Amino acid sequence: MTFRPKLWMTVAAIPALMMLIYLGTWQVMRMQWKDALIEEFTSRATAAAVAPPAAASAADNQYQRMKLTGVWMHHAETQLIGRTFEGTAGYHVITPFRLDDGRVMLLNRGWVSQDYRLPEARPSTLTAGPVEVTAILRLPARKGYFVPANNPQQNDWFTLNIADIAAHHQLGDNLITTYTGDVLRNSGPYVLPIGADVDINIPNDHWHYALTWYGLALGLIGVYLAFHYQAGRLRFGGKGGQS
Repeated sequence: MTFRPKLWMTVAAIPALMMLIYLGTWQVMRMQWKDALIEEFTSRATAAAVAPPAAASAADNQYQRMKLTGVWMHHAETQLIGRTFEGTAGYHVITPFRLDDGRVMLLNRGWVSQDYRLPEARPSTLTAGPVEVTAILRLPARKGYFVPANNPQQNDWFTLNIADIAAHHQLGDNLITTYTGDVLRNSGPYVLPIGADVDINIPNDHWHYALTWYGLALGLIGVYLAFHYQAGRLRFGGKGGQS
C-alpha cells in the first residue's frame, strides 16, 4: 500500500476527527451516568415508604416513596389544565395536605376528566378526616418556554407553581416549598382521581447521540481516504500516482 497524505487536509481532518470521537465518548459517559441515575431513582420509588423529609434535603430524595398521614385541604384545590390519561384530555387535581406534624404539602392526587374537574362533580373524592397517603417526592416543576403563565383569577393553571398556589390560597408559612408529591394509585380498578404509577420517565437518548458523533467520525475518515485515493495518493498493491 502507498499512502502520501495531503498536508492541508490532514491538518484539518485530525482535530475534527478527535473532536467527533470526544463528543461520541462524552455521550457514552452521559448515558452511563443517566442509567445509574434512573436506577437510583427507581430504587427510591420502589423502596419502603418513609416519612416526608426535611425541606432542605429534597434534592437528595427525588422520587423517594413517602408515607403521609394528615388531612386534605379541599377548599384550596387547584386543577392543572391540559393533562391526558390514555389519550383523554383532562386535569390534574392538586390539593394541599396538612401533615400530622403541621406542615402542608402540595400533592398531585391524579387525573380527572373534563366532566369531573370541579370538586362538586365528584363528592366521593372529598375525603374528610385523617387519611394515610403514599406518594412519590417530586421537585418543583419548571414552566416550559411556550407554556402560558398561571392565571389564578380565571382559574387557569398550567404548571404546578408552588408560589402561585400558595399566594392564591393563602397557605401560610408551614407550606413545604422545596418539593411536592405525586399520589400513587392503588392496584385494582381506577378510582378518581387516577393517581400516578411508579414510572421514572427520564429521557436517555445519549446512545443515539453517541452513534451520530461516531458516525460522523467514520464519515470523515471515509471522505479523507476517498479524497486521497482519487488524487492518486492512496494505492493498494502498487505505486501511487504523482501529486
